[in-house]
Amino acid sequence: MIPPTLKAFASALTDGGFEGDVSDDIADRIALSTDNSVYQVMPSLVIAPRHRGDCERLMALAAEERFATVRFAPRGGGTGTNGQSLSDQVLVDTSRYMNRILEIDPEAGRVRVEPGVVLGQLNRALAPYGLFFPPHTSTASRATVGGMVGTDACGKGSRRYGRTGDYVLGASLALPDGRRYEFQRYTAAEASAAENAGTRAASALRAIVCPHREAIRDRFPAMSRSLTGYNLRDAFPEDGTVDPARLIAGAEGTLGLVTELSLRVIPAPRHQALVVVRYHDFDDALADAHRLLEAEPSAVETLDQRIFELARADGDWPAVREALAGDRADDAPPLVTNFIEFRDSDPAGVEAAVERLRTALQRRDDHAGFHVTDDGGLIARLWGVRAKGVGLLGRTPGRRKPVPFVEDTVVPPEHLADYIREFRALLDRHGVDYGMFGHVDVGCLHVRPALDMTDPEDAKRLRAISDEVVELVGRYHGLLWGEHGKGVRGEYTRTFFGDELYGVLAAVKRFFDPDNRMNPGKIVAPDAAPEGVWRIDGVPMRGEHERSVPTAVRDEWTKAFECNGNGVCFDWDVAQVICPSYKATRERVHSPKGRATLLREWLRRRETGDGGTDEIAEATYEAMNGCLGCRACATQCPIHVNIPEMRSRFLEAYHRDHRRPARDYLLGAMEHLMPLMAAVPRLTNGVLHGAAGRALAGRLGLQALPRLPGRRSRPRIEGVHWPRRQGEALAALAAGGPAVALLADAFSRYLDPRVLEAAVRVIAASGHRVVVLPYVPSGKALHVQGFMKRFRDRARHNQQLLARAAETGATLVGIEPSVVVAVNEDYPAGGPRVHQLAAWLAGHAPPGGASSEPGYRLALHCTEQTAEPASAGHWRQAFEAMGIAVEPVATGCCGMAGTYGHLAEHADTSRWLFEESWRPHLAADDPRALLATGYSCRCQTQRLAGTRPPHPVEIMAARLS
Repeated sequence: MIPPTLKAFASALTDGGFEGDVSDDIADRIALSTDNSVYQVMPSLVIAPRHRGDCERLMALAAEERFATVRFAPRGGGTGTNGQSLSDQVLVDTSRYMNRILEIDPEAGRVRVEPGVVLGQLNRALAPYGLFFPPHTSTASRATVGGMVGTDACGKGSRRYGRTGDYVLGASLALPDGRRYEFQRYTAAEASAAENAGTRAASALRAIVCPHREAIRDRFPAMSRSLTGYNLRDAFPEDGTVDPARLIAGAEGTLGLVTELSLRVIPAPRHQALVVVRYHDFDDALADAHRLLEAEPSAVETLDQRIFELARADGDWPAVREALAGDRADDAPPLVTNFIEFRDSDPAGVEAAVERLRTALQRRDDHAGFHVTDDGGLIARLWGVRAKGVGLLGRTPGRRKPVPFVEDTVVPPEHLADYIREFRALLDRHGVDYGMFGHVDVGCLHVRPALDMTDPEDAKRLRAISDEVVELVGRYHGLLWGEHGKGVRGEYTRTFFGDELYGVLAAVKRFFDPDNRMNPGKIVAPDAAPEGVWRIDGVPMRGEHERSVPTAVRDEWTKAFECNGNGVCFDWDVAQVICPSYKATRERVHSPKGRATLLREWLRRRETGDGGTDEIAEATYEAMNGCLGCRACATQCPIHVNIPEMRSRFLEAYHRDHRRPARDYLLGAMEHLMPLMAAVPRLTNGVLHGAAGRALAGRLGLQALPRLPGRRSRPRIEGVHWPRRQGEALAALAAGGPAVALLADAFSRYLDPRVLEAAVRVIAASGHRVVVLPYVPSGKALHVQGFMKRFRDRARHNQQLLARAAETGATLVGIEPSVVVAVNEDYPAGGPRVHQLAAWLAGHAPPGGASSEPGYRLALHCTEQTAEPASAGHWRQAFEAMGIAVEPVATGCCGMAGTYGHLAEHADTSRWLFEESWRPHLAADDPRALLATGYSCRCQTQRLAGTRPPHPVEIMAARLS
């Protein structure tokens, strides 16, 4: 129930000219009730400002006496590990709209940005100028700069480059009492003059803090990962200058709402190399870190055996296997690795440093081998393993999963090995396993104890372990929070700052936010009262919500419950497949994480009868309807949260109680109707595209229906068979000699038969007999619409047919990537595997001579990209065999994705995705034609750009003739 004051606030905000979104919708609130932590707190209101003016309007309204009790929590990427942005009040989401880069001044080395700009987005924009924003987090694809400032974030390379606060030149701040500040660094004289709001604030803050300089010197450790929230040392340096922006960095939104940032950027090092050193024992890797630093690398990072083992099951393993494992068998015991990175603008400097380290390693026998590379692609993939460390840990088998709450402790690097030895013993005493990885060069190792947070006893361990770790890290003169901010861990702030400085923190909070309205419960209260700060076991936890769902139900929907909120699905880049619906809407509801969160709440309310079941069912249905079904989440998410699979099962359950739209039946039956429609294509096209057909389609909510091509005679090619019945197909396959059983799906047989004919020609030219299997519906359409019983029956039937074909010794090959993936992944386990056309052609393409043509660019179907990551290499290999050059290009989803683009309610998002991800490749000044492997992609391009990109096998067939 939304409090009346907040309802009135929302109405007044909307009526007052606020241009952003104001939502008390249950779906928005649930989707933003979690982050990457163990906590779950439902906001009462979600506000997404469109620009700085909206933020100022929001805070001006908050300053009215009637709304004096309304409180706010800013939110960026939502990847915090300690509940930093969680609140039961008003959540201000700056990521949805306030993501513009306002100015780049390369000469001054300065940029102005809105707080919702993503780190990866910023560095992409800076790259043409040879600049970059150095603080590097593993969440760079979705972490916002505002969020990074909030936690004073840092990551890989912080030994050389420092943390976010080191690069904040200025910050615009709006406060809930109506004050606004334009902060920058002020000289001592400027602060003393106090001629404007910023300098007056600087003067007042200096008076609060500077009398305590001696305590600051004593308490702030001499480490790069120092005390932030609030950074009393660096905001008030000894020279008398005042830098209020350094207080904002690390304040976690407790001092005000950041509306704009000015950041320092520096030249990007153009050359890099990576050395991967392997060890049998974790202690050996830690002990070696100190010696590795003698090579002066930019970073040294460690990954433990657990992450190594999980990485072996990841889709990227084939690409990184040699670097991580050397010549060891995949079933050999897992190793520990240190990643040693070298970056410089001078290639000679990188080469010399690497050579010194190589020579030193070759003289030693206390490691298990090493690998050196300067290949940018491989380096990116290796760092990708490190970046996915958190997510990979989420795939740990069993109910206990490594969770964050003591994961960013930091100690002086020279004490790290001893400290970690005691840390591990502590966890062993509590009987919990753990995963470890992180920045050993700066003494910050991420440790995630494995707990089942739905188990009340394990939930209690969070308190016991936290208290002991605080005591342990104190003995080693370290910090509990070296990287990821305090969040709900503010109860320990006094322990590390001491009583005197804790009072200073409260005074700073009091200056900015005397009524405790900005992210209350975090860091410190204005009156320094302990009860004003959240306690680590006093905040609602996800496990509390989920333990009310029966274990059997949780097991049935495992991936929804395993989603740990790492946020990979919030990737900003349109050239990355995951997640197209989020990219098009910027709404968290329309992301795999949002959908998984809604699924959990739907299951909880369904099982407990906790009210609002219909409301949450409708919200979940709307979120699932926005899914394109590209399956990127099934592989690109480190947890493999397969939303399309769960969507189908949800729809099955939902429609037991809710009437299905008529179009669901039509779309589910399309594969079955296709042979009849294709038999009379002129009549079918006349019905579908005539006035009456278009009107009916409009009433059904359908658009852009494809046209059937005219009837075509099957090409007569030696060694190619087109049997009409299954028995004839089996006989042809068993006739002797190498044979390919070609799976002709509805797309390639009826909607785009040129591709099927080209595939037949190319396979036959390789010397294989080709038997085009008689058409049977794949069941994919049934699966998408949630007709699961019919799909299971169809899948079992088809699997029997495929098994009989495989028993003849023939190789099963499919043409349409999404159908092949559906057969291999959605059919019951244990059936025969169908090869993607690219995978088969990579080893069997007929030879061709050299060519003078410019070659081609290749856009892969989004499902092919993610489910079959080797596909791009397979197509390149096949083309090279025929003497043709081809280069895969980075594209996201085209926006059609099977039936998605044919649904009228998706017209705008479908077009947006095409324009952002595909149109630039068509408009590029490049003589090489674009090829597309997916029927949906070719159909969408024809519809929106007026041109049909050929399938790559059509180019191969044309080359033969």
